[in-house]
Amino acid sequence: MVSSGSSGIEVELGQSSDPGLDPAKRINEDACGSAVTALGHLFVICDGMGGHAGGKQASDIAIRTVLDIVSSSVSGAAGDVLVHAIEEAGRRVYAFGGPPENQQRPGSTLVALLMHDGLVDVAHVGDSRAYAIRGKQIYGLTRDHSMVQELLDGGVISEHEAVGHPDSNKITRALGMTPEVQVERRDEPMDLYEGDVFVLATDGLTDLARNDDILVTVTEYLRTQDVQAVCDELVALANRRGGHDNITVQVIRIAKVGKSGITKVQEPGFGPPRISTTIGDGPQGVSPTVVQSPMLNQPGPAPAPDAMPMHVPPSPTVIDPTLNHDPRPYVSTETAPRTNLLYVIMAMAAVIGLLLAVIFWALIFR
Repeated sequence: MVSSGSSGIEVELGQSSDPGLDPAKRINEDACGSAVTALGHLFVICDGMGGHAGGKQASDIAIRTVLDIVSSSVSGAAGDVLVHAIEEAGRRVYAFGGPPENQQRPGSTLVALLMHDGLVDVAHVGDSRAYAIRGKQIYGLTRDHSMVQELLDGGVISEHEAVGHPDSNKITRALGMTPEVQVERRDEPMDLYEGDVFVLATDGLTDLARNDDILVTVTEYLRTQDVQAVCDELVALANRRGGHDNITVQVIRIAKVGKSGITKVQEPGFGPPRISTTIGDGPQGVSPTVVQSPMLNQPGPAPAPDAMPMHVPPSPTVIDPTLNHDPRPYVSTETAPRTNLLYVIMAMAAVIGLLLAVIFWALIFR
């Protein structure tokens, strides 16, 4: 689907949602939506929690609230309006959950993009993610509000240890859990360029497909097919790897930006990405910095998406604590010369001490 708005931005949108393969999750609690508003192009994905009707209704309430508020707004800073809409969605989902003493509350994650004036605002709550693909690189636009992400941020675990972590399904922030929700928004809007591709996804995909899987699938399929085919393939990829949860994906390609004066395409610059992966050479004029997790640090081409091992929570992948551990002690190049000099001095002192002892013995017993 191609749409354009008053800001001159034209986009191609594809979206797919699937319940997955788990018999216990045949009701799809995910939701997604989009709208062309006076403030720009809006894209939203939610992942409901609470089981059956509770989670489904929570995600539906969140989607409708954000779409309604942004669509009815004709003034104000786009990013501020988006955050206000998500905050109100949190209040409505909380109200849907009943009185404050109710401990079994339905909730929902949410991630949203609002494109306007050659820019895009990004806001989210929970562990549904947004990515940008520019040239041949993928960038994570969001950081999960989850226990595992906190362990990563604190340096307690590595990216390798995060895969299959037993707490991977525990999120720390969601719509409906508290009367007011803290929405995380990118500090500054990101510049848009023609050819940019954005991917929004629930954890039904991101639990089973790493960033390089998403990059390979998007870039390869867009060579010959449209964005809807990319969405369908990403959902199929998750199902081939177990489909343990509902899966929802939106793919947005920027066909026209509608702004002038752009002379050079820059990296998005959102701060440290979760994983950034490059395939081949980057776009002309860009010298990308590629940050890879230990699991992606092997030489050779990126693995085909279907070659990745299947991960089906809650049975975690067993992490070998000795993997990638070098048993040799680390000696810095700065301290090694000093250590050698100390050994020489100690040896010389021992020799001098021995000579003094011999002389003393000779003087006493001659």
